[in-house]
Amino acid sequence: MRTVRRALHIMANLTNRSVRGQQNGSPVLTALLFTLSLALICIGGCGQTATPVTSPATGKVNPYFGGPFNTAGTAFGQSLSYFDHAANQVNVSALVNSSTLVPSNVMGGTFSTADTGFLKVTENFATTVNGFTAQNPPLTGAWAVEVPGAGAIGNFLTVTSTGALSAAPVAMAVNNDCPNFAKPASYLYVTVPSASARTHTADYGSVSISTQGSAVTFGTQPYLIGAPAEASFKSTGGCSNTNLGALTAYPLNSFGTAPNIELISIGSTGLLVSSFNTSGGVGSNGAFGGGGGVLGFTQPSAPVDATAVVGTQYNGLVFSPQNRVTETYDITALASSFGNHSATSQACSTLQASLAANNGQGAGTVPVLPSANTVYGGEFLTVTGTGTVNDPTGATGSENCDLAIDLGQQDPTNNGLFPNATIFVGSNFPPYSSTNPWNCQGTTSVCAVSFPAAAVVGKVQGLYVIFVAASGASIPPAQLPDSFGGRVAQPLGIYLFQKAQ
Repeated sequence: MRTVRRALHIMANLTNRSVRGQQNGSPVLTALLFTLSLALICIGGCGQTATPVTSPATGKVNPYFGGPFNTAGTAFGQSLSYFDHAANQVNVSALVNSSTLVPSNVMGGTFSTADTGFLKVTENFATTVNGFTAQNPPLTGAWAVEVPGAGAIGNFLTVTSTGALSAAPVAMAVNNDCPNFAKPASYLYVTVPSASARTHTADYGSVSISTQGSAVTFGTQPYLIGAPAEASFKSTGGCSNTNLGALTAYPLNSFGTAPNIELISIGSTGLLVSSFNTSGGVGSNGAFGGGGGVLGFTQPSAPVDATAVVGTQYNGLVFSPQNRVTETYDITALASSFGNHSATSQACSTLQASLAANNGQGAGTVPVLPSANTVYGGEFLTVTGTGTVNDPTGATGSENCDLAIDLGQQDPTNNGLFPNATIFVGSNFPPYSSTNPWNCQGTTSVCAVSFPAAAVVGKVQGLYVIFVAASGASIPPAQLPDSFGGRVAQPLGIYLFQKAQ
């Protein structure tokens, strides 16, 4: 195991040097990185005992496996990211070619903590991957939110052959060791919607994970929102120390195949991330029942205090991969914060007024108003000379209040599970604003909607984590506004980490 840890640190150092070396046009260190990556496949055996959780110390490099937001044209769906808290550097190696399991050094950069609590990330892409010269100055606009030593959610930038920038969201979990449970461990999760999948076989669920040597067995109970429980099932994968860290591959022994069906990181801190390749062609819904992958965590041992949860502040991502609003504002992946505003705050007045205008009147799209178990928030908007951008780290960025998550009642038999949550979307949700509100198509009535959702709530490293799933197939469906005043049915996910004080 020491060999693996040493090798991971060497990889991080080589990656850092490789990124710096790009500016001198030398590919030698990058080639060394590839060679070392190949040598890491299955080094050190399987089923290693997880090390005790410790707070990040000066000089610690946190390696994270990334998934499950497989956005078309990006290279961050399956990746190994290093967050170096001594040098404040971030580096990413990813599977940029689906025909091979060898990761390429994609980008390196720096990060600093903004006043909002988000990490402000600068990026410089590897010339060997993208085929153009290093960026000078480095690109800005990327961000991340991290629970150090456990995982992170980020929205990195990517580049095309034409030099255009686009967002590439990724969720990451620490992957130092293969899981080794003395007894089965219970997890809650939500599936992450895919840009290509129009139907879902699971929106959320619970899973019991057990280990025997390198074998990892999943006893999965998936659910669809607003429907009875799906059939439970068992599946078995195998964990190995690979060139993307300690990962469990499902099906068993699927390492070395291209593409892999599902790669799963089960962190010793309790965070769970998987990247599910739905094009694997084996007629499988993966180890968790569907979606493009999952985000989850260890199920709480006692009921969650909903009052404490809604009274806490969070940073994270609102994800709507099938969104069609492109004319004025891209709302596919929005850096967002929740919990900074109360129900009666002035910032939420437009949201609340539009909800009331459609509660039993107007379009009738808000059957019930938010309860006391509701957390309010929204995305960051910065108006520039060229348009509106979503920047949670800019000095002029301000968090809107146009979304509300009503957790509802906690499941009495599943701690941390809120299967009857509700999402509320106000008339000021992008591409609209408080000064240019969303009007129902063909009318002058102010629009707002609510729809069913499911939320899982727990703690990672002592901090609250909230993951929410909503489905475009539920009744009523999850809906977001388009640029013409219409309502577009589509899946929606919200992923939040408690803001560190």
